[in-house]
Amino acid sequence: MSTARELLSVTGLVKHHHTAGGMVRAVDSVSFGVATGETLGLVGESGCGKSTLGRTLIRLHEPDEGAIVFDGTDITHLGRRALRPVRRHLQMIFQDPYASLNPRRSVEQILSEPFEVHGVGDRFDRRERVGSLLARVGLRSDHAGRYPHEFSGGQRQRIAIARAIALEPKLVVCDEPVSALDVSIQAQIINLLRRLQTESGISYVFISHDLSVIGHLADRIAVMYLGEIVEIASRSALWHEPLHPYSQVLFSAIPIPAAPSQARRRRVAMAGEPPSPIDPPPGCRFHTRCPHAMPRCREDAPRLGVVAGGTGGQRRVACHLYEAQ
Repeated sequence: MSTARELLSVTGLVKHHHTAGGMVRAVDSVSFGVATGETLGLVGESGCGKSTLGRTLIRLHEPDEGAIVFDGTDITHLGRRALRPVRRHLQMIFQDPYASLNPRRSVEQILSEPFEVHGVGDRFDRRERVGSLLARVGLRSDHAGRYPHEFSGGQRQRIAIARAIALEPKLVVCDEPVSALDVSIQAQIINLLRRLQTESGISYVFISHDLSVIGHLADRIAVMYLGEIVEIASRSALWHEPLHPYSQVLFSAIPIPAAPSQARRRRVAMAGEPPSPIDPPPGCRFHTRCPHAMPRCREDAPRLGVVAGGTGGQRRVACHLYEAQ
């Protein structure tokens, strides 16, 4: 992916939610990029800010600070009218397909809507496009007249995927799209997403708490903790040699295929509960649970910096243990 053109560039992105209990620092100074045709996996504990980040990327949430550059255009503060043509190329698939599909509209109406909004084709052309979309996601053309409640969870997610790819987007944010499905159905949806990427070169930001799912799809993985990205590396690097102490905890439970020592791979434990995003600790936010915490970790927040060497080559890590490298 190093030679591919960068499609999405995020710099210093901040999104805070104001609640009755205080300000939730859901996304705090996050920076990363996604190349054309790449899948970036985004992992972390529940409540770490993954979904908020995904929604902010496509401007369902308004960013408080930072910049989002998509396909060479800064979309951070684009107004509704200026953002409309961008949305053709920037789509999202949600976790619950039943909640994201209008139960009062037929599949044909649901899949025709993107074409209607963007003025693509006439009524007859749209009907043909709907049939083609259904075929691409493994559904029959006669499904077009049915309603969401008449389908299984896996079929509904296929419909949601069809809607997301209707206008041939360049980037799709997938927010836990298989977590509500049975394992066998999960595999089918993952294979569908991979096939669509092969066919059209779509880029994905794939959000999941399930590392096995991420392992099947992601080219690179960003590890998120309490609103911040603490490590970004290739899938291979994180599978075989995670560097950040939090990454080591997450990936220590995953066996390495074909590794002679996988049965003896050491499980890394993590003490305590994550701090509140309303009142995160000073310094490194992981220091309250980190077995390697040093005095400076309690005061000085590490920056996400480049670390060279090790399995998988270069990666970025936010940890004082690696700042001298």
